[in-house]
Amino acid sequence: MRQLLDSPPSCRLSSSSALAMAGEIVYADLNIPGAFSTSKSLHPSQHPNITQCPRWHRMALWLGCAGNVILLAAVIALGVWGQTGRQRTTNGIECNSSLKDSQSWLNQSLYPKPDNNSTEGCGCKLCPADWLLHKNKCYWVSKESKTWNESREDCSAKSSQMLVIQDKEEMVYVLSIPQLNLVWLGLSVTSPERKWTWVDGSTFDETLFQLTGTADRESCGMIKGNRTISETCTAVTKWICEKVALK
Repeated sequence: MRQLLDSPPSCRLSSSSALAMAGEIVYADLNIPGAFSTSKSLHPSQHPNITQCPRWHRMALWLGCAGNVILLAAVIALGVWGQTGRQRTTNGIECNSSLKDSQSWLNQSLYPKPDNNSTEGCGCKLCPADWLLHKNKCYWVSKESKTWNESREDCSAKSSQMLVIQDKEEMVYVLSIPQLNLVWLGLSVTSPERKWTWVDGSTFDETLFQLTGTADRESCGMIKGNRTISETCTAVTKWICEKVALK
C-alpha cells in the first residue's frame, strides 16, 4: 500500500522531466539557425530581379518634358500675339477716327464758312504748304532759276502748270507778289504759226497786256518788273506754278 502511495511522485517527476524536455524542444525550435533570414529585407543591390532604368530612357523622359514645356510656351505666345494684334487693329480704327475729327475741326477753324454776302464765294478752299491762295487758284513761286522748258517740267512734277494769266485782275495780283522781278510766264511761240500760246493750249489775248519784243521760234514770255517781254527760252530765271485750289 505504501509502495502504491509512493509511486505518484515518481510520475510527477516524469511529468516535470517531460515539460523540461518540451521546453528545450521549443527553445530549440525558436533558435533554429537561419530561421529569421527570410524575414530580413535584402539590400537593393542583392535583389537579382531588379534592374536600373537605362540611361536612354531617362534622356527620352527629359526630352519629352522639355518638348511639353516648349509647346506650352508657344501656345501662350500665340495667344498673347493674337490679343495684341486685335488691340492694334482696334487702336488703328480709333486713331483714324480721331484723325478725321481733328482734320474736320481744323478745317472749320482755319476756313470758316463765308457770309452769304461774300463776293469771294466759298472761303474753305485749300492750297498745299508754301503755295499762295488767290480766289480759286494756288500759286507757287520758285527760289531758283531754270530755263523755260525746265520750269515747265518742274510744274508738271508738282501736278500743276506754268502761270497762265486769264484776266487783268489776276495780272495785278501776280505783279503784287513780293520779291517778284523776273519770272517766266507759261507763254511761248508755236511754230510754224509763230503765235503766242499758253501752256494749256489757249491762244494769248493781246488785250490783256502787251508783249515787248519779237515772236521768234525760240521766244517765251517773261514778266520783268511791271512789264511783259519776249525772251529767249534758253535763258534762266524764276518761274511760277499754278493749280486749282481744293474745296
